[in-house]
Amino acid sequence: MANEGSSARSPLWRRPSIIPTVLVLLIALAATGCAVKLIGDYDDTIDKGITEIQQKAELYFAKLQSTPSTAFDQSFYDDLSSRLAVLKSRAASLPQYTIIAQQVTNLKSQFDTFQKLDKGTSRPFPSGIVTAAESAVEVSVESILKLEIALKRGVPSPPASPSK
Repeated sequence: MANEGSSARSPLWRRPSIIPTVLVLLIALAATGCAVKLIGDYDDTIDKGITEIQQKAELYFAKLQSTPSTAFDQSFYDDLSSRLAVLKSRAASLPQYTIIAQQVTNLKSQFDTFQKLDKGTSRPFPSGIVTAAESAVEVSVESILKLEIALKRGVPSPPASPSK
């Protein structure tokens, strides 16, 4: 009787019947390929939107480099700001897209900083400032696009909604 009472109180891992059950459960979980997904799927709209922003920025930077007397262009910054706001809202609305939403916020911050410099700098515009801003923007854009490309290789996203 003493032996019966002690086996009833023994820890689960010492019971011979629990070990095969746990092993079968672990094998079943491994075989089903349980995966934890930490980021959302590829989004074509964000990919293309960031690429368009980069193209517009590169054109403006090139203009400032080739013609340093180019006047401050508020419409350029208004356009970029609205595009980035739309992309940030889209990223924020997608499941598990907080990383990209934060990256878009960082990119907007870089453009805001450059806008203040551009507006407050007398012409001709110093090329060193343009080069530094261009490099910072390039790093941010590349980080977003690299992540999107990596997501694209993973799970395909649904097609973008048709334009009207």
